[in-house]
Amino acid sequence: MKNFFFFCFVLLVAATPVRGEILEELWNKYVPPEATMLKPKPAATPGRLLGTVTPEREKDFIRPWRYRDITYELHFETPLALARTVYSLALHAQDVDKSLPLEKFLNGVLGYHYGTRQICDWINDTVANKFPAAELDEYALLGMLLKDAVITIRNGIFVPAGKITHVLAAAPGKNRTFAVNLRHERLHCYWDEDREFRDKAQAQWNALSEAERADAVSKLGRYAQGNKNQLLEEWAVHQSELSKTDM
Repeated sequence: MKNFFFFCFVLLVAATPVRGEILEELWNKYVPPEATMLKPKPAATPGRLLGTVTPEREKDFIRPWRYRDITYELHFETPLALARTVYSLALHAQDVDKSLPLEKFLNGVLGYHYGTRQICDWINDTVANKFPAAELDEYALLGMLLKDAVITIRNGIFVPAGKITHVLAAAPGKNRTFAVNLRHERLHCYWDEDREFRDKAQAQWNALSEAERADAVSKLGRYAQGNKNQLLEEWAVHQSELSKTDM
């Protein structure tokens, strides 16, 4: 039933002129009522606080770090709710592959970060039947991004709608706090935006011995082992989690 709602919404929107009121009408018509519980936030702090809003959660959400105005943040209360919105996208981006059991994925994801163009590529490939149908709650992610004008449709193609270039999500874990997970995902924005950060990490990686690189990769076992760029990025972000001061 969830896939039915997802594809009815996507296919109808893809064939509809791009007007905000039409997108909203279709979303309200084809998305189950529970999605209406999601809480939108002001445009100055793009994204949504999902679940109970507390002063502490609000403070985390509005903190003005360097790339906050171009980053759409989703702050989840539970990691399972987060993981269910991203499985198909993670497969499309080749961050994980089908060799990783779904249950292990759902029980191990505490955050994610994607560029808006990556997300549009995933949606376009899915609608064009170039990629398998979404299996879980990815329709909710699509709906939020459309309703909040992060992505839109031009000439039947999903495209970024404006200045937002990053979409990230974080949730608290058993062994890692929400703040730690949020910081990790924000560092992925630095990776994309800060060439100096990338070049420094590449130099540090190149300076490692073969044994040290193999050990580093072995600690990133949840990620697709063939995606070398992703492995380097994840290693660099983990190495830098304590070094940034403006987050």
